[in-house]
Amino acid sequence: MSDVSRRYVKHFGLAMLAYALVLVGSIIAIRNGELSGWSAGLASLTPLIPALYALKAFVERYKAMDEFQQRITSEALLWATGIVGFAAFGYGFLEGAVDVPTISLLWVMPAICGVYGLAQGVLYWKAER
Repeated sequence: MSDVSRRYVKHFGLAMLAYALVLVGSIIAIRNGELSGWSAGLASLTPLIPALYALKAFVERYKAMDEFQQRITSEALLWATGIVGFAAFGYGFLEGAVDVPTISLLWVMPAICGVYGLAQGVLYWKAER
């Protein structure tokens, strides 16, 4: 594994560990009634801090990639945001027309990450054929 990859795994892993700890801590504080009103709102946003650090690690890794890897990554991200965006757009129309369950915006980022991973796998597979 290259130095850049090792650094990425280290920083991204630390960010995800911090994210999990901060998320659990904020949920416990809010549910135990220790926080309410604006303080609960601010506490609910604290997991964004390590998530932004993870994004920074991803961007630094992207900048260190060769042109082929950057092309695959960029196209996978375009597919992911397009697919999730159109799915959300369509579901919004559906919500306006029929009685369907409401889906929280909380699921947008995990959906983009999941579709990105699938799209990246497909694009690498197609490039190797």
